[in-house]
Amino acid sequence: DEKVKQDKKVATYKAEATYYKKLYESSIKSSSKKELIIDAIKDNTKALPKLGSQSTFYKNLKRTSKGHKYPFARGSKPQTMVAPLTDTHVGDRVVFDQTTGINAYDLDIFNKRLYGWVEQLISLADYRRNIADVDELVVPMLGDMVSGDIHEELARTNIGNCMEQMMNGAFLIGQAITKLSRNFKKVRVVAVVGNHGRMTRKIPAKDKYMDWDHMMYQWVAAFCAEQKNVEFHIPKNFSTIFKVAGRNVLIMHGDSISGGGSSASFTRMVGQMRGLQQQNKETEDVQHFDDVMIGHFHRIDEYDIGTGSLYVCGTMKGSDEFTTNRLHVSSPPKHMVTYWHPDHGNVSKEIIRLDKFDSSDNKFASTIPEVWGGNIV
Repeated sequence: DEKVKQDKKVATYKAEATYYKKLYESSIKSSSKKELIIDAIKDNTKALPKLGSQSTFYKNLKRTSKGHKYPFARGSKPQTMVAPLTDTHVGDRVVFDQTTGINAYDLDIFNKRLYGWVEQLISLADYRRNIADVDELVVPMLGDMVSGDIHEELARTNIGNCMEQMMNGAFLIGQAITKLSRNFKKVRVVAVVGNHGRMTRKIPAKDKYMDWDHMMYQWVAAFCAEQKNVEFHIPKNFSTIFKVAGRNVLIMHGDSISGGGSSASFTRMVGQMRGLQQQNKETEDVQHFDDVMIGHFHRIDEYDIGTGSLYVCGTMKGSDEFTTNRLHVSSPPKHMVTYWHPDHGNVSKEIIRLDKFDSSDNKFASTIPEVWGGNIV
């Protein structure tokens, strides 16, 4: 019995040895084939010709510099900066201790963030001008510019009533647009209303423009009347289209989109809006859209819609007691900046984190004049 057991083990080891020997031989053959191929590539591939040094390359390009810092990279066509301003919620009071230490917000913080946003846009435009002319700025205002009183707790905790919210917002944003106008050849402001500024408890379908946002836009336009390079488009419709770099961009607040801001809800909205346009294709003032910009969802996001992108454009307010205590999510105060080329559409996107300006001492004048007829300087 013992000898039989030993013989079985010997037979097993011999079988294993034979198996592994075959694997080894197969591996050797495979490795040899690979080495032959590699050797053939090395022996028969002609190398690319040697170029001059990089410094010589740049030196030759800089001979046509005409004083620009990076002239060899400058585009022949100007680009347009598009910088949405949305969900400022002027008048809302967010308490630091009630948001787990994530955010605070009031009129003074709004002022600082708005001033920082303007300064950042000017700096980014100057930086961009190293590679292309940036003569035009488009500022889509996407609604919820005031906190409003549509919720009982907002009416109870807001800083001032809706009239005061609108006045403060118009005065500060008017100064912001004026400051920006000095740094661009042309500024276009395109504005739609949100849901927080509505004057009724229920969401209206008729006369949606009867909204504190709409009033604010009109006052901002009045404050900027002397800035001849600034033009405003303030429609009564809940949405509108502006042109940039040969493309049509649809803007709307986003409160009409059901589905919690999911990808599916955005896809459905885009299809439905295009269906409306298709039904009215014989109307002269109806245009197709390539891209979409919305607010409302207090986050930065981008979705492919085939012809372009849908951009969710952020919030200046940031997180509040509702998002932290009820939803357990945080939405940092951020805004989007995009650059548009006449041949290639949107060629770049940058994000401005706004709460970094909270500790700054830079801000706009906050005392509203008794008579609004005076010009902002």
